[in-house]
Amino acid sequence: MARTYSSDLRTERARLNRAAVTDAAHAMFLSRGWVATTMADVASAAGLTRQTVYQQFDGKLALLDGCIDSALSNGLDSPVRQLPDYEKMGTGTFEERLVAGAAWLRGAHERSAAIQHVLDEAAVVDPVAAQRLSVREKTRWDENRWAAGLILGGPPPDIVVDAMWLLTARSVWLRLTRERGWTSEQWEQWFIAHARTELQPRTRS
Repeated sequence: MARTYSSDLRTERARLNRAAVTDAAHAMFLSRGWVATTMADVASAAGLTRQTVYQQFDGKLALLDGCIDSALSNGLDSPVRQLPDYEKMGTGTFEERLVAGAAWLRGAHERSAAIQHVLDEAAVVDPVAAQRLSVREKTRWDENRWAAGLILGGPPPDIVVDAMWLLTARSVWLRLTRERGWTSEQWEQWFIAHARTELQPRTRS
């Protein structure tokens, strides 16, 4: 019993340490950018030793990856596809599924677009980060295929996935909300209209 308690305590401490590190790193990446953020500064901001930080993440790129994943999942220890708001894309009418998808993506962009953009910037100066970005973009295409399949109730053709891959891009979100001053609500309605155009014809057969 004592061993179980001790193990549970260590697990909880590791979870809290990881959360402290990702929270500190998230804020620092956004305020300082990729180049100026260091593991030592993150450790200091989190109130932990460098060794503790490296126990959680083996380097700065892994740390940025952790920040992105945490933002996408809203800090929950669960795969994105298992999040309740994400699963709503698989129930209801076509329109209800589309609206659910737009709502989920809006929230994901609000939480993660800025921190994911740090990876875009890192990829310009770091070849390893560029490789990681390439992998993440391939994963994003696969996720668009999965989400479109939920909304349509069946596998979509690649041309539809390609269109959705572009519509869902964080670069589009950031340009419209940051550069053009759109509200999240304006983006959401724009996205629904364009996604409906790409997806709806495939529901008629």
